Amino acid sequence: MRLPLLFATLTLIFSAASLAGEEFQAGKFHQQNCTGCHDSNIYTRKKRRIDSLPRLASQVRMCDANLGKKLFENEIQSLTDYLNENYYHFDK
Repeated sequence: MRLPLLFATLTLIFSAASLAGEEFQAGKFHQQNCTGCHDSNIYTRKKRRIDSLPRLASQVRMCDANLGKKLFENEIQSLTDYLNENYYHFDK
């Protein structure tokens, strides 16, 4: 009984450690996931819906939900920062 429990515990620990080593790369994520629905012109058009940093974060959350990616909060923040720094330029 103890051996299977020990094995399961060690498996979980090593799985978590390997996932922790993978740092989220917002630019890479954007290229692989966001540009499948639209190109970067959506960020720079004159009549864009996103007019503030909170709205940008809200839009990133909505896209995450629509794509079913289930990003962590720090990843959503990283992606929001990436989009802001590269396209929107809202004050923080």
